[in-house]
Amino acid sequence: MEEMEVVAKPHWLALANLKFVGISAVIGITTGGVISVFRVLIEHGLQFSTHLYQTIPHHWQNLWIAIPLALLLAIVVGLLVKSEPSISGSGIPQVEAQLAGNLEMNWIQVLWKKFVAGVLTNSTGVFMGREGPSIQLGGAVGQGIAAGLKQQGGTRRLSIATGAAAGLSATFSAPLAGTFFVLEGVYRNFQPTIWLSCLTGALCSNFVSENVFGLAPVLPITYQKLLQPVMYWQLLPLGLALGILGHFYNLGLLNFPAWYSKIKLIPSWLYCAIPLLLIIPIGMYFPATTGGGSKIIMLLATHHYAVLLILAWLALRFSFGLVSYGAGLPGGFFMPILTIGALIGAGYGTIMHQLVFLPTNLMNNLIIFGMAGCLTAVCKAPFTSIILITELVGSTRNFMSLTIVVLIAYLTADLMGTQPIYQVLSERLTSIKRYIDSLEATDQLQVPVFGFSEVANQQVQDVKWPENTILITIKRGNLTILPHGSTVIKPGDTLIFLVHKDAVGYLYKELRQMATNQTDDLG
Repeated sequence: MEEMEVVAKPHWLALANLKFVGISAVIGITTGGVISVFRVLIEHGLQFSTHLYQTIPHHWQNLWIAIPLALLLAIVVGLLVKSEPSISGSGIPQVEAQLAGNLEMNWIQVLWKKFVAGVLTNSTGVFMGREGPSIQLGGAVGQGIAAGLKQQGGTRRLSIATGAAAGLSATFSAPLAGTFFVLEGVYRNFQPTIWLSCLTGALCSNFVSENVFGLAPVLPITYQKLLQPVMYWQLLPLGLALGILGHFYNLGLLNFPAWYSKIKLIPSWLYCAIPLLLIIPIGMYFPATTGGGSKIIMLLATHHYAVLLILAWLALRFSFGLVSYGAGLPGGFFMPILTIGALIGAGYGTIMHQLVFLPTNLMNNLIIFGMAGCLTAVCKAPFTSIILITELVGSTRNFMSLTIVVLIAYLTADLMGTQPIYQVLSERLTSIKRYIDSLEATDQLQVPVFGFSEVANQQVQDVKWPENTILITIKRGNLTILPHGSTVIKPGDTLIFLVHKDAVGYLYKELRQMATNQTDDLG
């Protein structure tokens, strides 16, 4: 017979959760302030760069301002990245590796260097977004507050995750997407304490950003009609195209850094000079395409363009987006991916309109579907994609047809072997330590139990646990069970293990696969 201890856990919000809510609110407000300043500086910098590029065809002497300025920025950004490699790229893989227990970062160094490098990079108009840096900046804020409160282990990681959710929320005015990104893309489970803390931080950071930038959605795309069920067949080719192109963009993001490493003429820390110089002619002749991509998305939503022009923009955004990211610039690829999806949706919609299958007033619907489907195909995070696009455009009216496109794009990418981009990039950052025989500090891991897993409905003593892990607690609803050998593990339980702090990442993978019957290859 099982022995168990009933928790003194009331039906109202536990005091522990109230404490987490208070800390999360501080993290969210602080992150919202940091990201709001980050956004304002980037917007002003991008305005300056765009104006400079557009004056060059009429005043060629300005080219001798743009080129030295680009080289100077490349040197500054390159030296910052060289001094703190953790600030390169989007920063999301670094946060994910840190939360997995496989990487440690100096939060002070990351905070100010990522901030400066991110502002300088995104101000030039290269095809990168501010969302990745915003997530890493939020994570650094959370880590700093955790350090001030002397938090350790899982509580410290929760503060970092809350900061990451707050960062995405503040940069996109999308608190639900920020929360789901951490739950789906980082923790990969929906524990109450995690979502409560992340949602609190995301809401507080969004409150700050809304006071600075207003209540309007980031991409206020308007549309007059909904796609009728009789037209849903048109979503199948769109989803397939998004899945296929998303797969190849995923491969490009993974492989371009290796291609850069073959360049021997300049040191690796100066690779960023290549996109910073190439953006000058792009800004001169294709100013609408510069930046993260919100500008071109809104142009597609308010104007009608020829298919060839849309395809040319797509080719440019696709190729130079990879060139920008591969150089290690401190910038994200959320918005560039959304831009590619919008171009695919606009191109497909224009073709269907010319074939008299799609009325003009439904074109914007396909732009919205394209963004969600492309982000899903590249990142393998369908729920985050659906919620993010819904918050970005400020409407849920397209929910059914949007979800169909997301599902088709996900399945297509999955059949082609697409891997979750952030997880793969995170694993490349670190070499996993596979030991725990030590007298050093320990940590706790929480793993949910799914039905049909190898541990479900088994007695604790009958399960072959990874070496030196100790199952210390089983959470079952409002009950806390102190497990014995004869205790039966049931689906829906949350298992809490005591492990060595340096083996958290490796052991979490092992235990999660046992408890959920899933591998981390699944998005």
